[in-house]
Amino acid sequence: MNESKIIKLQSITYATKARNLLLKFGISSEIMKSPKLSGESTCGYSLVVPNKGDYAVKILESKGFKILSAEDSEPFDLS
Repeated sequence: MNESKIIKLQSITYATKARNLLLKFGISSEIMKSPKLSGESTCGYSLVVPNKGDYAVKILESKGFKILSAEDSEPFDLS
């Protein structure tokens, strides 16, 4: 249950709301600007979740957040 994820969301507003929601569940995360990929119209924002990434995705989906992608990431520490 210590998997790291990068969760891409559609805007800074959704990323901020998602980060605040995850904090209520004891899950730390950090907002970062997502890299623009070819064919995409906007960059978007991502949440970097250092642990409990799968659980974070389930929480966000259950609360109606539209997740553009959720990629595994190398383990890291936000501190």
